Amino acid sequence: MTFVKHVVLVAALAALQACSILPPQTFTGHGDPESLLDVSTEVVNLSVHDQTAVDSLSQFVEKDQPSRAELYCPAQAEVCEQTMSMLDVYGVPYESFQSSEYMVALVYERVLTRDCENRFIDNTINPYNMHSPTFGCSMAVNMAQMVTDKKQFVRPDLLGPMDAVKGVQIYRNYLEPPALPEPEGLDGESLVQDIELQ
Repeated sequence: MTFVKHVVLVAALAALQACSILPPQTFTGHGDPESLLDVSTEVVNLSVHDQTAVDSLSQFVEKDQPSRAELYCPAQAEVCEQTMSMLDVYGVPYESFQSSEYMVALVYERVLTRDCENRFIDNTINPYNMHSPTFGCSMAVNMAQMVTDKKQFVRPDLLGPMDAVKGVQIYRNYLEPPALPEPEGLDGESLVQDIELQ
C-alpha cells in the first residue's frame, strides 16, 4: 500500500513540476521595438536592352531607391556599363553577373512595424508572477513609430562626424573634467579667503 502511495505522490509532483515550466521567451523580449518588426524582401526585374530602358530604369530608381541590385549582362556590353554608372550615381550597391540576358533585378528590403495585440490575455496560471506577454508593447510601438527609417533597427548607420561631435565631447569631459571657475563673494574677493579671515 505504501508503494502505491509513493508512486502516486511522485506522479503528482512530476505533473506539478511540468505545469510550472515557463518557455525561455517569457523572460526576455518584453517592450523591445525589435519584437514588432517585420522584414520583407521584394524583387523587381527590369530589362536593360537599350538606352531607352536604361533611362526608364533611372527614373524608376530615382522615385524609389532599392536596397541593392543584381545586374545580368554579357561581358563588356555598353548598355550594362551605362546601367552600372547610373547605379553608382544613385549610390545603389550592385553585383554584376555574366549572362546572355539584359536584365537588372532591383531588391527592396522593407522593414515594417506591426501593431500591438490589443486584447486582454489571461495570465492567471503564472507561478513566477511574470508580466503578461503584451507588457511594454505600447511603449515599443511608440518608439518604433518615431523612427522614420525602420532600417536603423536592423542595420544602423555609423555615426557621422556631425553626430559624433557631442558624444566625443562628453567622453573627453569625463576623462578630463574642465576647470570650474572659483566662486567669488559680493565684494569680488574669493569666498575661500573670506572664510579664512573670519
